[in-house]
Amino acid sequence: MTEFENLKASYTATIQFGLATNVGYLESKRGNEVLHEFCKQLVENSDYYDNDKRAMNQELELLKETLNKEIEAYYQHG
Repeated sequence: MTEFENLKASYTATIQFGLATNVGYLESKRGNEVLHEFCKQLVENSDYYDNDKRAMNQELELLKETLNKEIEAYYQHG
């Protein structure tokens, strides 16, 4: 599962980089949506078992929500 851990870390780092470079609130929100969907597609197209894919997608959903909260807090829109 190291590939999945690397995927989550890259997803998080990309959003945090956007925040650090002040890409803007709407762009951050859209970026989170796009990256989340991209990661979900990578998981769905992987060779993992269906149960593992479900668990990974649940983790990605939690990560997306966490990053949304981070974006909201950063731009104080929440």
